[in-house]
Amino acid sequence: MNKPALVVIIGIVIAIIAGAFFIKNRTPQTTTAPVEEEVDLPINTIPIEERPFITLSPDESGRSLDLYVSGAPTEGELEYELVYQTIEVQEGVFGRLDLKNEKQPVIKSLLLGSKSAGGKVTYHEGVTGGTVTVTYGSTRLKESFSFLKFDPKDPTLLSTDGRFVATLGKTALKEGTRALTMKTFGYNKAGLPAQNAKLLAGPYHIAYATSPKGDITVEVKLPAGEHTNPTLYGWDGKSWVKLVTKLNKDSLTATSPMSAFLAVGE
Repeated sequence: MNKPALVVIIGIVIAIIAGAFFIKNRTPQTTTAPVEEEVDLPINTIPIEERPFITLSPDESGRSLDLYVSGAPTEGELEYELVYQTIEVQEGVFGRLDLKNEKQPVIKSLLLGSKSAGGKVTYHEGVTGGTVTVTYGSTRLKESFSFLKFDPKDPTLLSTDGRFVATLGKTALKEGTRALTMKTFGYNKAGLPAQNAKLLAGPYHIAYATSPKGDITVEVKLPAGEHTNPTLYGWDGKSWVKLVTKLNKDSLTATSPMSAFLAVGE
């Protein structure tokens, strides 16, 4: 190869390299937006007396649950997550409440199923229970619930921890009627002793798709040990009412049709 041709080739190579370098420096750099990480908040760390009063109740069809929220903050948002077990898989319902614009108590209907864009509703079968989680500010609370069917052959309804039992008459409800038991997130203070009152157990909540007939005996099991004047209180929808209570070892029993119960001692 003669010298002039070699000089031309070297010049072309240098031009290509310089052009590539120029294009690289002119190409705008893509900046990836930082991903906001979800904060893993601790659960149930605030005292129960500082928590909002939150319950779940089945509607008359037993196909939806009513989320009841009272005593929550009046600013910001409250996120809720209902996770429930069906025959085959876990399903969930998610949403938010605008605490600033919602008047409390708030009742939100949560469908145990799905709804298509065309409006067709598919109900999930075999729901047996699950969990409900609420988050507001830096607070996260979580409780489990049992979604039961009334059986006249065994008319007892238990909480998930087995420490609350409601015993109904065999004809109190139609067979298969839905009922729900759970511990509430917190409790309203109305009607409770203002001084020297110690929460021993509960609050426990029980709700039915239809109103039961006859007497209902409730039992709340206390922590083992000595207890001074333990008494059951029932929630009538506005305040706690002191119930005629029997103590047998570490269990309190009373007869009441009310929807929530707690045990208080001195």
